[in-house]
This record gives sequence, C-alpha cells and structure tokens, in this order.
Amino acid sequence: MTSRARAPGTPDLNTGIALVLLTACMFSGSDATIKYLCGALPVLILMWVRYMFQTTVLAGWRLARTGTLRIRVRLPLLQGLRGLLLLCNSSASFYGVQKLPLAEFTALSLLAPVATTVLSALVLKERVSPARWVMVGFGLVGMLAVVRPTGAGALGWAALLPITGALTYAAFQLVTRRIATADDLVVTNFLSALFVVTALGLALALLPLDIAPTLRLATPGQWALLLLMGSFATGGHLCMAAAVRSAPLSVLMPFAYAQIGFATLIGWLVFGHAPDAWAVAGTCLIGLAGIGTVWLNGRAAALR
Repeated sequence: MTSRARAPGTPDLNTGIALVLLTACMFSGSDATIKYLCGALPVLILMWVRYMFQTTVLAGWRLARTGTLRIRVRLPLLQGLRGLLLLCNSSASFYGVQKLPLAEFTALSLLAPVATTVLSALVLKERVSPARWVMVGFGLVGMLAVVRPTGAGALGWAALLPITGALTYAAFQLVTRRIATADDLVVTNFLSALFVVTALGLALALLPLDIAPTLRLATPGQWALLLLMGSFATGGHLCMAAAVRSAPLSVLMPFAYAQIGFATLIGWLVFGHAPDAWAVAGTCLIGLAGIGTVWLNGRAAALR
C-alpha cells in the first residue's frame, strides 16, 4: 500500500522535530568543543574563527542561491543592533562555557524564553498573562537552584555569564522578530556574523593577540576541532532554519530543550562531570518554564 503524499504547505512535524533535535545535539557539540579548546587557544580567537566560518558559509550559500553578494536591507539600524547583541551574547557564552560545567551552563543559557517574557512586558509593554508570569517564577526558582549563590555547589560569579547570555539572546530574538518582517533571514544571519567578525578583528588588532601566528601554532588536532566547532555551530543554525520551514515554531521549540540532555551526557563523557541533585532539580524547573512559555506563546498566537 502506498502512503498518501503530503499536501504542499502542510506542516511536516516529524522532519521538523528531527531537525530541532539535531540542532540541539550540534549546539551541545559546539559548546563542548569550545570548552575543550579554551585551555589551548585564546577565547577571542576562538570566537573570531567560529564567526568567520559562519560568515564564509552563509556568503557561499547566498552566492549559490542568487548568484551575487549584493545585499539590500530595509532596517539597517536594527541589523546593526542585532549584530551587537550577538557579539554580547557570544562573548558571555564563550567565557561562560569555559568556566562552568557544561550541563549547568546550558540550563542557564536556556532561560532565554523566560527572559523574553520579561523583556516583552518591560520594553515592548506587551500584556503578559498570569500563566506566563508563573513560568517566569519557575524559571527564577530553577536558576537559583542551579546557581546556589551560597553554600556547597555554588557556581560563583561565573554563573552571571550564561544568565547575561540568556538576557542578550532574549533581546536578540525580539530584534530578530522585527527584522524578519522586512529582511531575508539568511542575509540577516550573514550580516550579524560579519558584524561579529569585524568587531573581533578590530579588538584583536588593538590587543597583543595575533590571529595568524596563533593559528599557525595550532596543532592538527586543534585545527580539526576548530573546523568541527564551526561546522557544529553553523550546521545547527541551518538545521534550525530548515526546521521552522517544516513545522510551526511553537510546536518545535519544546524539543530544543533536549540540548540540556545532550549537554549533560557530553559533559559526563568528555569532562567527567555529572550535575548533583540541586542542579538536576533546577534544570528541570528551567526546562518546564521554557517549554511552558513556548507553549503558552504558541497558544496565544493561534488564538490571535
């Protein structure tokens, strides 16, 4: 018996979910590679290589699609703001993953949907339902359980790095939502990566860090990991872009929290770290808050 063909425009949930799970795995692999390489190479150079890789891939993608690299955008100021927010988010993330266990770092980074709710209320003056504020409360309690500001197991000041990353990523998402109504997503990602590459290049020119000599001294194994880092990160973004074309974002995003599971497994296998009971409980609360927020947002959008 032959299966019935899927009608054009019909959501392909299985493909979308598979792509989101692949995205979560790739992002966890990228974070683990960064953490592993931070002991051998300067963080700023790692960031520069990662975004140079993404810039090159997206430039090639656009050239293949359109035959030109000529770019015209309708919201240049917001494009610049998005690039700046990406730079801030990446800086917090690269330094944070260096100093924290991978599982705890990932859980705190995934507070972004909860932070988006707060920023939507404070900055955009959007009406936030009581249920969404309950999810914010779950997220904050989960964050405190993971961080534990005092006592045994406290993560210390380094916990502020992924939290800062989550806040800047929430702002990044709000800006992206506005840009998406006017400019192409691939062009937007290319411009943001180019902004980060340019800013880091200027910073490295002013600091006593030379990109070329440092990379020449890298071992073949380190070069392989650098390429793996760039491939994981860029591949994750491309898989996510393909996923949202397959199925609604509100359906897919809860599966993105599988990244916590991947990060916990990789952290245990590669770095020998397993989170304790407090961290597990806090991580579960953060996951519940994030998934609940995404589901509530999707339901509200469907009703509208």
